[in-house]
Formats: sequence, C-alpha cells, structure tokens
Amino acid sequence: MNNLFEYADRLNHPIEVFRHIPAAGNFPVLPHWHYFIEIIYIRKGSVEATCDNAVYAMHPGDLIIFCPQKLHSIDLLNDAGTPSGHNPDKTAAQCRLFCQPNSPLPNLEHHAIYPVPATTTKIEKNISYDVVKFDLNFLYANERFKTQFSKILIHAFEEQPKNIFFTTQMLQDYPIASLMADCIMEMKQQEYGYDVAISSRISTLLTFFMRSWLKRNIHPKENRKDSVSGSQAFDEITQYIKNHYNETLQVQKLAEHCNMSYSYFAKLFRSTYNQSCKEYIEFIRIHKVLDLLRFTNLDLTYISQETGFADCSHLIRTFKKHTGTTPKQWRKENLNFF
Repeated sequence: MNNLFEYADRLNHPIEVFRHIPAAGNFPVLPHWHYFIEIIYIRKGSVEATCDNAVYAMHPGDLIIFCPQKLHSIDLLNDAGTPSGHNPDKTAAQCRLFCQPNSPLPNLEHHAIYPVPATTTKIEKNISYDVVKFDLNFLYANERFKTQFSKILIHAFEEQPKNIFFTTQMLQDYPIASLMADCIMEMKQQEYGYDVAISSRISTLLTFFMRSWLKRNIHPKENRKDSVSGSQAFDEITQYIKNHYNETLQVQKLAEHCNMSYSYFAKLFRSTYNQSCKEYIEFIRIHKVLDLLRFTNLDLTYISQETGFADCSHLIRTFKKHTGTTPKQWRKENLNFF
C-alpha cells in the first residue's frame, strides 16, 4: 500500500477545502491513502466510492467520511439507479479502478503519488462534489474531543462499513450543504481568521457525526483490561508534546512514559505518524513559530526560547528545513496585520 500514498503538506496546509469538478486529468480519483480525514459531499451526479474493501453508491446529497490511512477511491457510478449507501454484495476488488488499474501520476519529490491517471481520461462533466480534508491534530478543538472522534470514527467503520455513510435523508434536517459551502468560501477568500472559521465548521460537522453514532449506540468499548494499543498510548504522548513543546523533550523519556523500549517506541511512532518522534516535535514547534511570526512582532531570539529551540540558529536551520525559507523571509511574505 506504500506506493499508493498521497503526500500532504501537514505543516502549511493542515486543512484542504475545495469543490471538485472533473476535468482532464483529475478524475477518476484512483486508489490512494493519506493521514487526513476526508469528507466528500455530492453536489451533482453519481459516483462509486470505496474505502478499504467496502463499496458505496453516492448520489446528490449523500456524504461519506474516509478514515485516515484507509485506501479509498472515487469513480463514475455506471448504474445511476443503484440505491445510495454501502453495497454489501460488492467488494473494492470488483470495482473498475481495481480490476483495470490505471497508473497514477508519480510524486517523485515526496516518494508518493497524485491519485489521478498519468494519462488523460474522458471528462465527466456531470459530476461535482465538495471535499474537506484535514489533519485532526491541528483542528482548533478540544483535545479530548479530537481523541474521542478519532476512536469512534475507526470503530464505526470497523463495526459496519455503512456507518461512515450518510444519505441525503439522514442529513435532511441538518445544514450540511451550507456548512460545506461556507468552508469553501472561507478558503477561497482567506480573510483574517479563515482557518479558525473553517475549523469551527468542521468541528460542528464532527459533532453531528458523533451524536448520530452515539444515538445508534456506536461507540468503542472502554472496559478492556488489556494494555492500550500504540495509537492509544500516542494519544496521550502527543498531547504531552503539545503541552510541553517549549521544554526539553527527550524521546527516551517519552518512550519510558509509554512503558516501551526506545527502539519499539520509535518504530511504532513512525508507523503511526509516518515520521519520527523527533520530527513530530519539530513539526509542533515550527507550527507554533509560524503563529508567532504571523501574529506578533517578537524577535527570533525570543521566539526560539519560547518554542523550545536551543538558540536562534537552531530555529532558523529547522525552519528552513520544513518550509524551504527563512523565518525572516516567511514573516515578510505573510505579515498581514502588523
């Protein structure tokens, strides 16, 4: 599955929002996976979506939530008369994109793919859908809420694939269309606080999904007595990193906190987050640096001290590694309010 990984710039673009209108070279969406949660809301036309091995027929007004790290795809639905929802009689292996696989465009820079055909295909003019993709870690929401949603989403899908699908009838009393449209408008205009506004609307959507699942008694069982999984342990450790990013953090100490050996912790962390724990700590710190550069006049020496870097030089080297530019240049290009 590694060769079907779609790279996303989680530092600079932790949230992606757009309306997908098929054009030459961008449809169908070939099988791929990424670390984002992805919401698809159909505006026009009918599509066949897959998630892992499950297959879904989608019509206008339907919505699906793709779980992170799950292989998924979107193709034209040949039989528009197929009822909305999960099709238990069909598997992903029986779908056209899997039976007659296309070669995706390679993303050589990041050892990944763009999940569209390498050769131009027929344009499907009668399809459009809204897309919201986001890194849950960087949603402006309560950490406990984010952890709970992550767990219940995976549990809901694994319990029944139909649980991640919402038909237009299930959404008829909820302003899903306007919420998605608002997110797209905010992303296009990018006025002050647009990222907070989008995050707020996404949180509203996730709350609706959570309530819907809980009303159907879909929730992870919490009475297990066996040890927590690696991902559960990392829920706590990543929160600790976010709370103490401005302090000295040693991977060995973090591993001990999870009752793991250093080597096992490092291996499990990389497999879970597709980066080392050290890289994750840098990622959190740089994210904080970006906020301080954008919204304050603080000098780099002070910012380096406030964000856990050894000194100003360390900050500049790390910042350039992650962003491709220096803090001074980035501030000059992005300073809008001071």
